[in-house]
Amino acid sequence: MKISANHIRTTRVVVLVFIVLSSLSISGIATEPLQDSLNHSINSDRRQTLYVGGTGPNNYSKIQDAIDNATDGDNIYVYQGMYYEHVLITKNVSLYGESRDQTIIDGEGTGNVIKIQADGGTVTGFTLQHGGIGAYIVYASYVNIIGNTITNNWEGIGLLASAHCLISENTVSHNGFEGINPVQTTFTTISGNLIIDHLQGIYLVQSTSNTIFGNVLSGNMRGIEIQESSDDNHLFHNNLYSSEEDNAYDVCSNSWNDAYPSGGNYWDDYTGGDANHDGIGDTPYNIPGGGGNKDYYPLMSAWDHPPAQPSDPDPQDGASNVPVNLMISVFVSDADQDVMDVSFYDASIQQLIGVDENVPSSTRASISWNGLENNTMYQWYAIANDGSATNQSDTWEFTTGNGTNQPPWSPIITGPTTGNAGQTYNYTFISVDPEEKYVIYFIEWGDSSNSGWIGPFQSGESVNVSHSWTTRGTYTIKAKAKDMQNAESDWGSLSIKMPMGSSERTMLFMHFFDKFFERFPSAFPLLQNLFFLKKSVQ
Repeated sequence: MKISANHIRTTRVVVLVFIVLSSLSISGIATEPLQDSLNHSINSDRRQTLYVGGTGPNNYSKIQDAIDNATDGDNIYVYQGMYYEHVLITKNVSLYGESRDQTIIDGEGTGNVIKIQADGGTVTGFTLQHGGIGAYIVYASYVNIIGNTITNNWEGIGLLASAHCLISENTVSHNGFEGINPVQTTFTTISGNLIIDHLQGIYLVQSTSNTIFGNVLSGNMRGIEIQESSDDNHLFHNNLYSSEEDNAYDVCSNSWNDAYPSGGNYWDDYTGGDANHDGIGDTPYNIPGGGGNKDYYPLMSAWDHPPAQPSDPDPQDGASNVPVNLMISVFVSDADQDVMDVSFYDASIQQLIGVDENVPSSTRASISWNGLENNTMYQWYAIANDGSATNQSDTWEFTTGNGTNQPPWSPIITGPTTGNAGQTYNYTFISVDPEEKYVIYFIEWGDSSNSGWIGPFQSGESVNVSHSWTTRGTYTIKAKAKDMQNAESDWGSLSIKMPMGSSERTMLFMHFFDKFFERFPSAFPLLQNLFFLKKSVQ
């Protein structure tokens, strides 16, 4: 029996198609559970911080992408840069900008820069500009907008049907209409904001039981305007300057002062006297608008806002394995933008550690604390002083380690140990830092390529990196971790095999079937029946 070359080629093609389809089916069956398991591991092990604008895995180029991949309770840290986005938050996540003046979200003249439609979460450390509304809270509660610059929008900060929010320590300036505009909003605090150059600095509509204190309003058409059943709001210790029409306008029923001697607000157009020199005007300040409102204790001089309570300690409260020689720091801010002297105290013995002088508002104050005992718990606090008032932080604690900074543990590497050259595979790297600080990774793939230093990532966070090898062979993946004090771990490793590429496999199959039909020509009728070939054997 003679088989034509054409039929051999035809059969070879059909068999190859069958094998390829079968291999694809097997591959799908084998890899889908693996990928699902990997994704499940990522979701279950995901830590609390995602990054935007950095390098490496778990870093995103867009803020919205990080939000979309976050889960409730996650924090998103955004490195400084210009982000042209309209950010929508529909879950309980917090955004932290690296630098208030240099981490900028730009709406490009359309839409809302940030819109929040979920309870909880904080936005801090950003410039929000060139949008419809800079920050817009809609049908949400317990949202914090703190320490941002919001400028050159149609409206600065808007709230609609929201409650229990905090709008504090922001600079809101040069927005076309309102600076801060609560509508149908209750039990919200607006404090310590600098509000400049608007039609209305603060404009309340159908909003009740809010507290507005410690703000500076200047250069607005109206400093504060209250309309449409906005009753039972409490306003005090605000400084109102240079409004073109009225420093305030209130058609509703509200309280415009705190009790004596705390006092009310400072009005730059108040003309009353202070016969007893107690700093409180002798006659009330009448609030225009027809609501019969008065500030019964107008301040004779501008309210000097105390510094905000120092916060965000480093080391974090409860930290362990802290070096015996370290730098401690806190975040400080002042509504009047005063510079501050920040004193640090050892709370265990009430002893001064040191003073960081002339610290600008909305920055960190720090001091060295050296010579601590090994394996000892310490308590500390900080006091910010702006020259006229002080504010003390909470008391925090940490425990020292054995006196030296410990390097991270060797990374554990998991992922496929066999595969095909030319295909891409995912690998997971995990390292733990004894001091629970951030770590960065350096990965060598065994093929003369490497990742460079990537990160930072939180200690214990699962880091996923993809790679492909172009030629078959046996490779050793190596990785090491480094902490923020440049202490490096030992190498972790994982051996893998890439036996052959897909093109090599195809050539091997073709060569095999050429030889097979030459050696066993009688096998062809069986294959012909198997694959339903219609042509006859010549």
